[in-house]
Amino acid sequence: MDWYNYIDTSRVFVFALVLTRVSGIVITAPVFGGSDIPMQFRALLSFGLALLIMPSQWLLEIEEPSTLSEFAVLIAGELIIGLFIGLGVNIFFSGIALAGELIGQLGGLSAAAIFDPISGDQSPLLSRMLNYLAITVFAAIGGLRTMIAALLDTFQTLPLTKWTTNTTGENSHFELISCALIHILSISFNLSLRIAAPVMISVLAALLVMGLLSKTLPQLNLMSIGFGINSMIMLLVFSLSIGTGIWCFQERVSDVLELIFHALHANIDVIGNIE
Repeated sequence: MDWYNYIDTSRVFVFALVLTRVSGIVITAPVFGGSDIPMQFRALLSFGLALLIMPSQWLLEIEEPSTLSEFAVLIAGELIIGLFIGLGVNIFFSGIALAGELIGQLGGLSAAAIFDPISGDQSPLLSRMLNYLAITVFAAIGGLRTMIAALLDTFQTLPLTKWTTNTTGENSHFELISCALIHILSISFNLSLRIAAPVMISVLAALLVMGLLSKTLPQLNLMSIGFGINSMIMLLVFSLSIGTGIWCFQERVSDVLELIFHALHANIDVIGNIE
């Protein structure tokens, strides 16, 4: 039975484009695309989201590509849109991990790392804790809902296969995405310094005091207990300033999402979604 003759290949092609755009954000987003999330779950989530979005694109008429290279270009264009949303947020979250590494290095806890059996790398303890805390805050203030809303809005502002029509020249999609990623990277680096600044200043001040005391009273031999004092000061200051660091993270979430939405021409009210 030639059952495949009854399949509308144009709808299959549209579904493939929708699935590709959705897969991009699921692969790279901090919550969905983490190494702790099984690949099977991410694949099922991408397929489920594509099925939910497909009815809104069912009547969309798209000219099917005649060659494999044209098909690859269209698939790459849709994948870049999803990757950009997830990658932009992921770069922002990398500032949290960098802050944890800075604090651990200054406090003498660089050896206190957790082995991740999924990625096969050593993950610093403080970076892992700050990352999980940031993900919790991001989900609690509505960041996940806003990311999905932005993805849905791109199907209106950037219809399927239309993204590749403006990839060169001034204010092209590539230029807007590149500028947005650079600004997000700057915000991420600034955030890491703001989170780690209290611990950095406290530990450096303690080192300065111990250095002056060891010069004045060398019989005390303060350098032998310096690492323990640094760790105690780091843990004390970190426990007192962790709330301020997460507040700084929360304050910059809306700025990062606005940069992403501006590059994608999305019409999402960030302030209304981030509460």
